[in-house]
Amino acid sequence: MPYIGGDGNSLTFDLVSAAQNLALYKVLKHHTLPLEEIGKLAYQAEEEYLSKNRELIPPMTHPKYIFYIKRAADESLKKRHPGDWVYEFIEGNEEFDFGTYFTECGIQKFFHKHGADEFIPYLCAMDIIMSKCGNLGLERTQTLAEGGDKCDFRYKGGRKTKVASTVIKKIKDLSL
Repeated sequence: MPYIGGDGNSLTFDLVSAAQNLALYKVLKHHTLPLEEIGKLAYQAEEEYLSKNRELIPPMTHPKYIFYIKRAADESLKKRHPGDWVYEFIEGNEEFDFGTYFTECGIQKFFHKHGADEFIPYLCAMDIIMSKCGNLGLERTQTLAEGGDKCDFRYKGGRKTKVASTVIKKIKDLSL
């Protein structure tokens, strides 16, 4: 796993969580479980965990947290760690509290090195769970993992979550 700043980088936790999902993917793929089934298992595990541990979801739409995200985005633009995310902070307005444009993804880089590119969109879909469980009102129209030139996040506390995803239908439709 790449070093991206340790405790000084709030996305380190996301990378550690992704590593757990990478292990799940690699083991189940080795045992020839189809990609969609692995994705659904990972999605369901995350959904169960976050629905029971909502207090772990950061209060992203709180002004103090927004300030922190802005500082972290500025730091990411310095590109100190090659395996890290790179993103820009977007000031909020009446339509959203704040947003981000991710142009580099730490998970995408990490999974690519492990030959797990096909699994990345399933991790992106997990943002839906966090938004719903945390009442964050995420809107996202594209991701790097699904061929976009960026991941465009817009948060508005209390708004319905609306995320474009090619894999979410597969997750919802697949019965195990």
